Amino acid sequence: MNREEILKKAQAGKIGMDEREQQVLGLSFGIGGILMALLCVILAILRLVNGQDAYDYASIVFLYLAGTELHLYWKTRRRGSALLAAGCGLVCAGNLAMFLLG
Repeated sequence: MNREEILKKAQAGKIGMDEREQQVLGLSFGIGGILMALLCVILAILRLVNGQDAYDYASIVFLYLAGTELHLYWKTRRRGSALLAAGCGLVCAGNLAMFLLG
């Protein structure tokens, strides 16, 4: 492969962003996800203190964790990430079922 073919291939895979912009975008999604999970935990604690259940907030957090681990597995093919994604997905499904069933 010559230099121009390599350059064309590299540019075709990008969506109008250079490598730095892609890293910043990835980091912002990570920070946003952490803040969303933190808010869910705070709201869940408030519900639990008031004697209510927090299955809905727990399912949101575990779906976020499952998605994160699934993406990590997709990129790295680490078996531990796949197992963790499956576990978080099951916990999410259980919490969602408890929320929907009452």
